[in-house]
Order: sequence, then C-alpha cells, then structure tokens
Amino acid sequence: MQSLNIFHPGRAFTLIEILVVVAVFTLIIGLGLFMSMDVYRGFSFRSERDVMVSILQKARSRAINNYHQTPWGVCYVAPNYLIFRGTTCDSRLSTNETIPANAAPGGLSGSVVFSQLGGTTTGATLTVTEHGKTSTITINYEGAIIW
Repeated sequence: MQSLNIFHPGRAFTLIEILVVVAVFTLIIGLGLFMSMDVYRGFSFRSERDVMVSILQKARSRAINNYHQTPWGVCYVAPNYLIFRGTTCDSRLSTNETIPANAAPGGLSGSVVFSQLGGTTTGATLTVTEHGKTSTITINYEGAIIW
C-alpha cells in the first residue's frame, strides 16, 4: 500500500508565487476600502442635503397649514438646525424643534421664514458643502424648494 504524500517535489508553491498572490489580494482589498470610503462620504453628503431639504419642507408645510397661526422658519445654530415659530430665530425658545446636523451646512446663515398660509418667502440660496462636494438648494419667492 502506498502512503499518501501531498508534498511531492514540483507540486508546491514557490515563495514568489505566494508573495504575488498576497500582493494582489492586498491591492484588491486596498482598492475596495478606498472605494467604500468614497461611497460613504457621498452617502453622508447626500444625507445632509436631504435632511436640510426635509426640514425646509416641514417648516413650509407648517406655515401653509397655519399651524399655531404663525409663520414658520428654519435656521442653523451650531450644531443643530432649528425649526422655529414666528419671524425670528431664537435658540432659547422652548417652542423650537431641534434637529441635529451631521456637519456644518456651510450655506445656512441667518434664517429662512415661510409666511403664514401662503408659504412664501423672500427667497434664498443655501449651499451644502462637505468633503469638497457642493450642492445648492434654492428657495424661490413662492416658497418652492429646488435641489
């Protein structure tokens, strides 16, 4: 009976072959990590833009529906967005709704106020900037939010 010997001469891998395979796997894993980080940054950027748009839509909806019979607005007071009642943003009021921001939005300075019942505003252009990417959100005088 023959014994089973898996280490026959000429059937093993050389050190160079093993190093080449390890280098290829390292390269593939490195590229995968790089691409996944880029995808994450893109997701984070789009998420922040979408949060800002939804907050603006929520404030406009409250103004149009005459919720608490007052205008509604949005402002940024680091590190949060505030949805507020009335025409001025005061971060000390308990009637404000606070929404945490992922990063400084970069373009929401001051406030955007939507008029009672009509949802109109003076118009504004907001810019979301994160990791070198920029997105513009425009609010026209009729209150339409365009992104």
